[in-house]
Amino acid sequence: MPGALEDIRVIDFTHALNGPFCTMMLGHMGAEIIKIEPPAGDGFRRSWMPPNSKIDGYEFLWINANKKSVVLNLKHARGAGLARRLIAKADIVVENYHTGTMEKFGLGYEDLKKINPRIIYSCSRGFGESGPYKDYGSTAHTNNSMTGWTHTGWNYSGASGTKAIGIGDEAAGVSMVCGILAALYARERTGEGQRIVVSMQEALLGFMISEFHEHFIGIEIGNKPVPVADGYFTLRIPDLSDRGWVKLAKFMERDDLLEDARFATAPARKEHRAELYELIRSWIRGKKRQELWDGLREIDYFGAPVLSMGEVIEDPHIKERQAFIDRDHPTAGPTKLLAPWIHMSKTPASIRDDSPALGQHTDEVLGRVLGLGATELSALRAESVIK
Repeated sequence: MPGALEDIRVIDFTHALNGPFCTMMLGHMGAEIIKIEPPAGDGFRRSWMPPNSKIDGYEFLWINANKKSVVLNLKHARGAGLARRLIAKADIVVENYHTGTMEKFGLGYEDLKKINPRIIYSCSRGFGESGPYKDYGSTAHTNNSMTGWTHTGWNYSGASGTKAIGIGDEAAGVSMVCGILAALYARERTGEGQRIVVSMQEALLGFMISEFHEHFIGIEIGNKPVPVADGYFTLRIPDLSDRGWVKLAKFMERDDLLEDARFATAPARKEHRAELYELIRSWIRGKKRQELWDGLREIDYFGAPVLSMGEVIEDPHIKERQAFIDRDHPTAGPTKLLAPWIHMSKTPASIRDDSPALGQHTDEVLGRVLGLGATELSALRAESVIK
């Protein structure tokens, strides 16, 4: 069954993570993603891998599924010319270079809209295209640092100086997808494309609503994990009905609590909420996560166990939903990838192809889209224009 974006062609000039995350999602939804790589390849292919690794890194394998690799030497006039010809037959361009890089190749939006007025041009910048930091680069961890995400994590953990996990790249990638889909819809009315710019910093700030509530109001949001017999459980105490309270007391094997006036009614339990929380917190310390998870979720919403990455993959719910799929990558071998998590009833998202080898589709794409024959392709390869 075709994806929702089956007839959409994307020319992808992205690298690292935030740009490729955007085009990965478009590819999940059926768009044709033509990944333009320099002769040496996207440097992210071997990032965070052992020296002299012969296979691409896991991050690269994940975010470049469903993409076609075409090697063009954009520093060569003919290479940039081929890129323009591809863009003339495309719907979307996505890039995350420093400001001005694409213009140096004659591939900026002002140049491209002249040859394709319908083109939607989306780019991300670390700090946008104005302000004192506009020319400075960014990475996920830089972004986490410059948004307060890292500092907030330190406040929660009490462990300053540690690495904070975050979505510094992914937030910008998702934001570009939203802008692109809106621009596609607008193009149906106007017949014209437009330029989209996403600041990585501001995109991440957009995912920090609760943290800003805490900053401006001064009241902490959410629930903290508490220790249990075999790890931690993120505990939440709901406003229990009388029936729910009876079930909880019996699960705790504390029938005596049913006679305790502090907890006999919903208003009483609310008044003595702190005492109830401490009572339950003390009780769960001797219980294992699975026992708590199985018992408490039958009563009400009490939170959930803290799982390791390995436990998430082996979780029965995740397995039953087939949230991860197993691929046999041509060079990396057996690889477990997260399946597309946006489920559409008539135009399902999918992973159809593994991440490509460098230049795997150069001849196929240039032949099919631009009509280049074997002789011309050989000449271009001899001039180091393609690979």
